[in-house]
Amino acid sequence: MIWEKIKTDIYYSDGSLRDIYVLDSTIEDWKKWIDFINENYQVKFEYFDNQGNKKIESKINFDEVSKYWNNYENSISAEFLVGEVLLKCYFFSIDEIENDFFPEEVKTIEQHNLIIEYLKSISKILNKEVILTPENYSEGFRKLITIN
Repeated sequence: MIWEKIKTDIYYSDGSLRDIYVLDSTIEDWKKWIDFINENYQVKFEYFDNQGNKKIESKINFDEVSKYWNNYENSISAEFLVGEVLLKCYFFSIDEIENDFFPEEVKTIEQHNLIIEYLKSISKILNKEVILTPENYSEGFRKLITIN
């Protein structure tokens, strides 16, 4: 594929993010995903301790994540680089692993290929479909990339 077409079709700049989803996720999927991220990427994990103080760690702490699922008052997040592209994960729901990134950060075919390798790795580890979509995917949105 020609990089210009990929950039235009997938990483177009319209002010929105691109989302990566693993739908119908389980606690076991989350554990596998967290282990994979902690083992393969430099992580910045932000959460709040029992006193409400913001904490930052270099690994995603599953025990802390499990305290925050379905608690929208305090969002916690992790960020990590895939090549030069910063991916963020907010731990909103057990049943959906979501990462997002700014499409403008994908500037070369090599960066695109690293994103594809990340999607393939997650799909293989979880044995699930991984999709890249425009921001705030719902059933009516188009899937930009599907890996299964």
